[in-house]
Amino acid sequence: MLKTIKIFQLTLILCTSCITLAQDSLSLFQNFKNQYNIERSFKQKFYYNPANMLDYSLSSFSQLNVSSFSQKDKVYRQQKGSGEKGFGVYTNSFQKLNNQKVLWGSASYENLKINHVKLNENLDYDRVAPYITSDSVGGNIDIERYQFLGGYAQKIDQFSLGAEVGYKAQLGSRSRDPRLENTTSELKAKIGLGYNFYKDISIDAFVEGEKYQQNSTIRFASQLGQPAVYQMTGLGIYNNLFSSGGTSSFNSVNEEYSYKVGGKIANKGGKDFYLLVQYGKANMKRSFKGTTNRFYYSADLNNDLLNMQAAKFFKLNNHKIGVQADYFSRNTEGLEYGYTNNKGLFQQIYKRLSYKRDEENMTLSLFYSLDKEHFRLSFVPYFSYQEIKEQRLFPYSGQKFEYNVFGAKVNYLQKLTNNQTISFESFIDYKSVISAKNLLASANASSINDWLIQDFNYLSSDITTIGANLRYDLKLDKLPTFFINGSFIQSNIQSKYNNYSSVSLGITF
Repeated sequence: MLKTIKIFQLTLILCTSCITLAQDSLSLFQNFKNQYNIERSFKQKFYYNPANMLDYSLSSFSQLNVSSFSQKDKVYRQQKGSGEKGFGVYTNSFQKLNNQKVLWGSASYENLKINHVKLNENLDYDRVAPYITSDSVGGNIDIERYQFLGGYAQKIDQFSLGAEVGYKAQLGSRSRDPRLENTTSELKAKIGLGYNFYKDISIDAFVEGEKYQQNSTIRFASQLGQPAVYQMTGLGIYNNLFSSGGTSSFNSVNEEYSYKVGGKIANKGGKDFYLLVQYGKANMKRSFKGTTNRFYYSADLNNDLLNMQAAKFFKLNNHKIGVQADYFSRNTEGLEYGYTNNKGLFQQIYKRLSYKRDEENMTLSLFYSLDKEHFRLSFVPYFSYQEIKEQRLFPYSGQKFEYNVFGAKVNYLQKLTNNQTISFESFIDYKSVISAKNLLASANASSINDWLIQDFNYLSSDITTIGANLRYDLKLDKLPTFFINGSFIQSNIQSKYNNYSSVSLGITF
């Protein structure tokens, strides 16, 4: 932990030393509106291509803040835990070097504890599931996370070029049986190209590559009794060959290579309209080592992703109206390996498709903002339809969910004085279950069967979520702008409440 903090401190010093602290003539209110632009947040996928970062902001800005957060859930998925508590340090900067060049970057460090994780001994559950290591004991997990990112974009005549590199890592551990030692690393790089081919109309394209790896070790110090450890393969089914009880150590590795490509056409840097398409493909291999001295491949997890988004905006004096349609799909296939075990000698005899998960999400959003001299008001209602199908083929087991989601966000920013602003944001989100069906095979372990029932009940429950965020900014002479921010989110599920709260202190400059 100390080593990580020192690395983070050095990075902060390097980042802040590279940032120009010159203050412009704009008021605090105008600076806030630019730095936390509501329209930019509404169309955040527009800036996924680093070449588009030239249109991200008209001026430079930076931020550094420290946050404390706590989440307490009464109804939750066991494999994700009952909530978390911790703190984080975050910094980000966007520097407009001139009209032709921009530079941006971010860094963060988080230290937290996830409580009551059960039947899952892996991090990044949504990424590696269903191929996880599980046991019926579980416990709290201490986690450190850190992230670094940097990018650069430049305009040359009618062309724009951009590149971005990012790195994320996690360290997870547990000091009691089952003793977990888990590390993840994620290295991502992307480049983009844009071309203004006719008046204010431009086209662009990008390509992204990513390498992800998770190394997990589970050990048992106690010799008096050890729970069974399962290598899960989806919907409560597990690999009998690699699952065992009474073994003192289990090791697994999830390694993924992925790419994403995309293109877009837009008018006036997306201020009038844009249409974008993104496609991605990922392949993850999971290998396992138990009582043997070598790793064996146990499963491949392949993902195909498709995302399309279109938006149109209209401006009338101080009013701006927009409409956005978004489609997302993810198709997942799991291929599993079969081995013979003849006197401890493992030999592969098959590799077959055994797991499928298909997800579709269609969202329609509206955007309205009113921008006046002393205040800004925005309103974003949305509706989405989501369908998820999950099934195992050997033995057959499956479930299907359909949801409708209705929601709205309201944001209000008020200028108090030339050096003070206050902003308030609230939202409501209602997830309604249209249908929930399952046909699940029974597992040999009662703890897994109980988990399957609880997990299905959670996924088939309506959820109402409300949230609010209040922020106050103060600018003093010859000093950066200080701010304090508080957030609260509450979800109602199965007539019980899950609560999240956070407080942040920071500076912007």
